[in-house]
Amino acid sequence: MHPYASPGYAATLAHVGRPVWVEPWNATMLLRDAPGGAVDAAGPHPYGMPGEGAELEAGMAVLRAAGAVSAVMVADPFQGPAPERLRTAFSLVSPFKTHWAVERSAGPFAPGAYHRRYIRFANRRCRVRAAALRDHLDDWCRLYAGLTRRHGISGLHDYPRAAFAVLAEVEGLRGFLAESGEGEVIGMQLWIDDGHVAYSHLVAASEAGYRARAPYALYAAAIEHFAGRDAIDLGGGAGLADDAADGLSAFKRGFANTSRVAHLCGRVLDEAAYARLSAGHAAGGYFPAYRGPRLSAHLPGRCAGPA
Repeated sequence: MHPYASPGYAATLAHVGRPVWVEPWNATMLLRDAPGGAVDAAGPHPYGMPGEGAELEAGMAVLRAAGAVSAVMVADPFQGPAPERLRTAFSLVSPFKTHWAVERSAGPFAPGAYHRRYIRFANRRCRVRAAALRDHLDDWCRLYAGLTRRHGISGLHDYPRAAFAVLAEVEGLRGFLAESGEGEVIGMQLWIDDGHVAYSHLVAASEAGYRARAPYALYAAAIEHFAGRDAIDLGGGAGLADDAADGLSAFKRGFANTSRVAHLCGRVLDEAAYARLSAGHAAGGYFPAYRGPRLSAHLPGRCAGPA
């Protein structure tokens, strides 16, 4: 079972919803409270994980039996079903976000000149080594709290400490930390690795870590560590927009030798309940619509992920 598909990983998202096992997909989804006492199903962040041979329609029946009004997830572009196959079960399959990657089939890891300069800069100011999250939970929580304050993070990504304690025991979790010359932990990066693809999961740094450009050293060290994998998923840009020019996208693109597009997938499972819940909400943008803006807000719609 892929780590992102496991009930153990879904338990890290208890602040989002309750795990439900979908046997035909060999994967876990989350049941979220929806308006009016309803529930809907969402894939765990960052990807819902039905495998290549998953019985997609049978999985929908499981979610419908669990009472879900709708189902939404972002499909893994590295190991999940192709968009053409996803469309056999999902009514919405839409390009969502570009994920930057290093793939063996695309050539060697060869960061651009700008990134090489900052990797050297960072390596002169910090030391990177592999480290288990369970052994550095306090350091990680301190760094992540700083990230939350810096970016005003809320909702899905506002993880409680208990979520990280559970994450520390998830099979496939790998960690790297950056230490200053004085031994202070100034940056950490967490990865999920299934032996075929390594996924950059979360990364955080302190103010001292940003001054030392610790994220450059962390990404470079992890990419070298996972060099034997078929692919290394560096993730996408910030927010819901797929903007190749935003700062985070530019940072990840500088390490990458290729990219893949992750697709947002949605399906209405209870038409009557969905119509009732969506009344008064803007159409044609968010999925599910009832989690999007109300018509009175006069906001443009767009596809939203399963957060």
